[in-house]
Amino acid sequence: MRWLSSSLLLALLAALTALFLRTNLGNVALFVPPYRVDVSLNLALLGLVLLLSAVYWAARVVQKMADFPEQVRLYRARREEIGGNRALIESVKNFLEGRFARAEKSARAAQSSSTTAGVAALIGARSAHRMQEYARRDEWLDVAEIDTDIETARLIASAEMLTEQRENDGALAAIGRLQGEGRRHIHAMRIALNANLQSARWDEALKAVRLLEKRNALHPVLARKLRCSIHRALMTAQRGDAAALRALWQAVPEPERLPEVVNEAARLFNDTDTGLGSLAVEAIEAALRNAPSEWDESARDLLDQYARVQGVPARDQLERVEAWLTLAPPRSPIRAALLRAAGLICLREQLWGKSKAYLAESAGVDAHPSTWMALARLADAIGDEAESARYFKQAALEFAKPPSAPTEGLPLPRLA
Repeated sequence: MRWLSSSLLLALLAALTALFLRTNLGNVALFVPPYRVDVSLNLALLGLVLLLSAVYWAARVVQKMADFPEQVRLYRARREEIGGNRALIESVKNFLEGRFARAEKSARAAQSSSTTAGVAALIGARSAHRMQEYARRDEWLDVAEIDTDIETARLIASAEMLTEQRENDGALAAIGRLQGEGRRHIHAMRIALNANLQSARWDEALKAVRLLEKRNALHPVLARKLRCSIHRALMTAQRGDAAALRALWQAVPEPERLPEVVNEAARLFNDTDTGLGSLAVEAIEAALRNAPSEWDESARDLLDQYARVQGVPARDQLERVEAWLTLAPPRSPIRAALLRAAGLICLREQLWGKSKAYLAESAGVDAHPSTWMALARLADAIGDEAESARYFKQAALEFAKPPSAPTEGLPLPRLA
């Protein structure tokens, strides 16, 4: 339909032109002294059209000739860009396939184009890093530094690779430069967290964990484990300094006082100074504020530390443990741990008979190695060396067993 319409228009235009030429009877006189040329108006118009056409096409030819060098340059640049893109795609493909030597070779080929040179340099740097060619990696990073458009990517890649190499100072310097320019990056925070953990910068690592957790960038289980490990490391570093331990514990936010952290704090309090006993009792009782039926396995370690606390009234501790016993599920490991704690408190206060009763009942519920150790200490304290040796032997056998092994061996102790 379109070609038909075009044909009709051309036919109409030709008919109108023919009519115009038939009715146009004018003449044009051209004076070129000493000559005079007379031509019809139609011929003059036709000559003018041909002249204009010739001038137009001559100008086009001149323009094309003038633009030819630029066209050649653009063609070559386009060809280099296409080749660079193909080489970059090949480099990324080889890198993802784990063919790092081929990836580095393709990255070198992609340097032919300025648009792909920077990104290809980063691929080359990562490939050299995977092959542990650290000098070549640094050369690639120097090449990538020329391209300012990939500055963030270069800093992130540098920090990540330096962290894997455990050059934590360099990694943190790169992250600091990135953050100093006002660019916040979740992945950069993760890299900084790893670098701080590896270099034992616990305060900075704790800040990073809290920030990442706030942004939902860490799994809750991992965040919990990291917080516990960091708090334990911070407190262990202050071992033996009662004032520093007290200040450090008071600085721990309430939501981060998890059972694992409380257990480590109580252990250090007990090992450092009896004056920290009240602080240990307060921390353990706060961690065990729920009913005993809701306690998990971490409560057993807390109860063992609770029994070790000194510098506080033993009577108050024993009453607290007995109150927990009334709420504890029968024949459960938690009940056995409570009975062992009560027996250890009585042993510390030289209440031999009451201590043996609690420990014997604990062994009847769950013959834990720590219970046998407590019974051995009790027998040693009252001078029964034979029974003490038997209990020590049974404790050693229990410690040597895997956790799932059944309890066998020495019969339960007799009550005095």
